[in-house]
Amino acid sequence: MTSKPGRLGVVVVAAGRSSRMEGIDKQVAMLGGQTVISHSLRVFEDFDEVRSVVLVMSSENLEAGNDAVNVGGFTKVAAVVAGGERRQDSVKIGLDLLAGLDGGAPDFVAVHDGARPFVDQEMIERGLRAAMKIGAGIAAVPVKDTIKTAPHRVVTSTPDRSEMWAIQTPQIFRFDVLNTAHEMTDEDVTDDASMVETVGGLVAIFTGSNDNIKITTPEDLELATLILGRRQVGAVAQSGAAVEGSRFGIGFDGHGLKDGGPLRLGGVDVEFDHHLDGHSDGDVLFHSIASAILGAAGLGDLGGRFPSSDERYADFDSAQFIAESARRALEAGWLVSHVDATIIAQRPRLASVAPDMAANIGVISGLENSSINVKVTSTDHVGAIGAGEGIAAQAIATLVAATKS
Repeated sequence: MTSKPGRLGVVVVAAGRSSRMEGIDKQVAMLGGQTVISHSLRVFEDFDEVRSVVLVMSSENLEAGNDAVNVGGFTKVAAVVAGGERRQDSVKIGLDLLAGLDGGAPDFVAVHDGARPFVDQEMIERGLRAAMKIGAGIAAVPVKDTIKTAPHRVVTSTPDRSEMWAIQTPQIFRFDVLNTAHEMTDEDVTDDASMVETVGGLVAIFTGSNDNIKITTPEDLELATLILGRRQVGAVAQSGAAVEGSRFGIGFDGHGLKDGGPLRLGGVDVEFDHHLDGHSDGDVLFHSIASAILGAAGLGDLGGRFPSSDERYADFDSAQFIAESARRALEAGWLVSHVDATIIAQRPRLASVAPDMAANIGVISGLENSSINVKVTSTDHVGAIGAGEGIAAQAIATLVAATKS
């Protein structure tokens, strides 16, 4: 690397509407215990060449963006701001903010889709070298499929695919090259490289990755989960960690009931005139499962990992506790194979919603391929729970080795 350390600015564009995600917001969807945007933010955070990052979100997601930055401890994120009407408007907002930071505009700028969680430092280095040489470089992979030009669904030509590339991000530019292109171009473009091309600039291609997918549909999120799992298991194998057999962990949690509904339990909002009292959302079922996973993997307890004294976890979605516990277990070489959980409650009646709770658990990142069983029992009016003053849950998690030694 011949560029000045810390002279790369980054604009992470995450202001899309997720219109093809069937109600899931792809930017802040959970992937391996973290939001999708957190994965790429971590790579830029850890790359020495990066000086500062601007995260551009939709106005509806500003709070979620700030939460992701705070939870991830991303110190290089200089601003989380609302985007513009078009993608290129959002990028320009980011460019202007980078230029206004202490020290002025960076020498180079990377523009990256927030919905591409699998960028890596080697890819950024390749892009930076291309930008140093040509002024602009874009990540791309060769097209594998035969491509047809077919206006009105009638084939008119078959381009030579050997000369065609599927374009990704990051796209990396000399700052002045991209900023000038934005100032000179107002027509709609599909990416920043197109804008540079329009004003006569040269754009080089550097090698991206087939893993570097953009999440645009629920199926893409499922694929991303598989990619992440493969990468994590590969990292465990590369470390040489010796993990054999299976392990079991037991988790327990209980909270008192307070006036005011609904009751949040197992990720379901149950119609009831009380709710569980807790620092997070008080979901004792999710807490017991997360605790069981941590115990089976030998990773301590829930309170130690996610202390109630930490304001980051106030009103936290407890599904993220499970996802993060499963992610940490996987890093230690263990996959969650089965969860058996029991809710202990005198009121309200919960048997009818237990299948919904099991379904919710089964889609949490890290448990998608696990078998889940949720049962409900009472104490027959014995004790505080029997008096309707609280609810508890107990879980047993079975973990199997992710790799052989």
